[in-house]
Amino acid sequence: MCKKDYHIEQTAKYLYDILDEQTVFGPVSKDLRDRIPLSVSSNFSFFDGILLDQQVLLAYTDDGDTTPPAQTKKLLDIINRVTGRIPILVVPKISSYNKTRLAAQKVNFIVPGMQMFLPSLLLEIKPERTIGADLKEAIPPFVQCLLLYHLQVAPITGANCKEISERFLVSYGTANIALRWLASRNLIRLTETKTKMIEVDLDKKALWLKALPMMTSPVERLYYTDATLDGQAESGINALSAYTMLNTEQRQCWAVSKSDVKALSIERDEQFGQNEIQVWKYNPKVLSKDGIVDRLSLYLSLKDAKDERVQMELERLISEMRW
Repeated sequence: MCKKDYHIEQTAKYLYDILDEQTVFGPVSKDLRDRIPLSVSSNFSFFDGILLDQQVLLAYTDDGDTTPPAQTKKLLDIINRVTGRIPILVVPKISSYNKTRLAAQKVNFIVPGMQMFLPSLLLEIKPERTIGADLKEAIPPFVQCLLLYHLQVAPITGANCKEISERFLVSYGTANIALRWLASRNLIRLTETKTKMIEVDLDKKALWLKALPMMTSPVERLYYTDATLDGQAESGINALSAYTMLNTEQRQCWAVSKSDVKALSIERDEQFGQNEIQVWKYNPKVLSKDGIVDRLSLYLSLKDAKDERVQMELERLISEMRW
């Protein structure tokens, strides 16, 4: 096997190991090759294939430092224009400096076994020293949102990574890391099939109790305002009162996503204001119902409250859950 074929084979293996995506890359057809100007094609060896349901063209070169990244960008743009395929630079070696410059140019590239940066597919996997090294110890916000969605909205059992990506409008990479994180904590299983699907062995109550020590408050930041917010989910004490016997309070509280808070055209302050705005780590609207944040996120946001009445009603909130 020649060197370039070996590295393309390693690229396919790397994609399978990281993305659970079975890919086969083969030589390009004569018709496709003839579309590419000789001044461009002389720089690469090409391999045709499909990745994440997209037609891609691997452009292999032995050394990623030979051609300046800006020039590489121009060459790949030509390839994209004349073939209609997403070009991906494949290099077995490249300096860190030039990887940074390629990323700045938004060039798709793969260093087999080391790193992939595929902005055209909304995917970035950084170098891993060991399998699973990209999985953070703390629960990622999307993972928590995904678990709470399964527990309260609709089951995720039977879905695969691509379906999770599309359902929640997140990148394939984000969905992939989320599922591997859950599997690494034995909260779900991924089937040993070509397209790995989610299996959940625990019933909902058991899953909640097992995941609870790993979960955190969804609140990342607080603002205060004298204004009122329309179209945002109610949170805090008044949300708890909607679910339990607790009395409401005069201060109103809303949960908003990071993107929504940037769009608010109201005055807000980090210290002063009659009402409270909670900026959540994930979008509360994914889980909220009837304009009120979901029960389990609300519990997580208030579980450290010192008020005994709040603690009693939080217990009621969980005891009345319909698992």
